[in-house]
Amino acid sequence: MSISCNVAIIGVTGMIGDILVDVLDEHDFSIAKLFLVDEETAAGGRLMYKGQSQRVEPLERFDFSLVKVAVFLGSESMAEASIPRALAAGCTIIDASGSSRSNAQAPMVVADANPHVLSGFVAPGVIACPDSQVVQAVLALQPVVRESGVQSVAVATYQSMSTLDQDAVEGLALQTGRLLNGQPAESGALAKQAAFNLIPRTGELDEQGFTRDETRLGEDVRRILELPGVSIAATCVVVPIFYGTAAVIQLRTREALSVKRLATLLRKAPGVKLLDKAAADGFPTPVTEATGSDAVWIGRLRQDPVDPLVLNMWIVSDNLRKGVVLNSLETLRLLIKDYL
Repeated sequence: MSISCNVAIIGVTGMIGDILVDVLDEHDFSIAKLFLVDEETAAGGRLMYKGQSQRVEPLERFDFSLVKVAVFLGSESMAEASIPRALAAGCTIIDASGSSRSNAQAPMVVADANPHVLSGFVAPGVIACPDSQVVQAVLALQPVVRESGVQSVAVATYQSMSTLDQDAVEGLALQTGRLLNGQPAESGALAKQAAFNLIPRTGELDEQGFTRDETRLGEDVRRILELPGVSIAATCVVVPIFYGTAAVIQLRTREALSVKRLATLLRKAPGVKLLDKAAADGFPTPVTEATGSDAVWIGRLRQDPVDPLVLNMWIVSDNLRKGVVLNSLETLRLLIKDYL
């Protein structure tokens, strides 16, 4: 198996750029030579990597034969246009854009939860990484699934503007500034005012009344945790913060599980930190604990007073760092170590 290999990371500018550089500097991912790549309109700038200034190369002219693995962090359309060319050049693809999630031949990986799905992987090929909402939900649910099984799950996400795109982040800043200065908020990336508001729906509804993100969350959690037939109902809410994400999870187990036992399981779970105390500040938030953290933080553990099979928890994480960049690069580490 490889000790290291050449890697291209595609989609490195915008919100991802600084976080990507920080994660690369703080961890060793067995990269021999790194190529930073983005669409031509965003290329040409420079990012610091391991103390060296490195140029961002244009995707449209990038030679994928130079690398063994290509990690796609950008948009779905960018990945869809370029993955076939990378595969033809012999690259293995780690796709965090969402474009490969419906590919049944592509294992979907949360590195801290289901690395075993790579056991049958043959390079070159495609590996899918899920959305940040899925990553945090999977890491919170997996210890319970293993210990007592689950009958059903209800998830309500509270997502920052950065879970949408850069335009949404900038739109929130503009609306907030205008409102604080006594001016009307101009319409932004969403159909309604985002500043000082909550948006319980993004995108069109399907025949059952769910958005695409809500449907995908349920499907991908079932797929990763191998829970066919288990009801996982999601409501995705956008909240007026710039970065970070949170969720409330209510689940019904197959066997009763005490809060004390749940806390023990979560403390031992990879990729998770527990903060669940009676003190006034004994809970995690997206800003104070999750920002810049490599963990999914969990708190507010409760057992339903009527039905002992029902548990509730609050989870937060840094959506860009933990949910996108770190999970993709941890998957890269697994791939290089055992499968290339």
